[in-house]
Amino acid sequence: MNTPPPHDTGPEWQREGAEIVWREVHGPWLVEARCPVAAPFTGPSQLTIRLNIGGPDEDKIVRLMDQALETDGIPATLLRQIPLAEIKAGARAALARQEDRAMNDPYPVPARCRTEEDYALLVAELARMRATGTTAPQQELAGRLGIGKATMSERIKRSKELGLWDGRNLTEKASAILTQWHQGQEGN
Repeated sequence: MNTPPPHDTGPEWQREGAEIVWREVHGPWLVEARCPVAAPFTGPSQLTIRLNIGGPDEDKIVRLMDQALETDGIPATLLRQIPLAEIKAGARAALARQEDRAMNDPYPVPARCRTEEDYALLVAELARMRATGTTAPQQELAGRLGIGKATMSERIKRSKELGLWDGRNLTEKASAILTQWHQGQEGN
């Protein structure tokens, strides 16, 4: 059973919300690696292989389905072809190129949070601080903003109510707001 070589044009890491994502197509199979930008490590945290058949080209669908049936599921040869060391090295390089603030500059948290974007910046900064090893991020951020612990606790509680923070991580909603914020920063 032969697994066709990838027919993608050189996989690249792409930013999707709070993650960078790498994809490569092997015949009917899609291999995907995901790496959270704010993680305290630089390798992927998720590797997925799934059937990738669809689209308007019926001949292609039939051909890819025949290949999938021939391998009777994910072939072992495909698992051996996944270049994990290259994927990890690519993730490190992509993260180094990111102008993301996750490990670099602090997010500009406003002194007063009024909008969902303000609260998203607040929890993004807490996540960044936690990822960079700050032992008491809430206390340190409260001090930096010149507010008390109770006020910081209320803001975090409000972030949860807005669906931006789950207590440990940014939610998809917060990531989407931050992606728009980043795009706005790049445009300036």
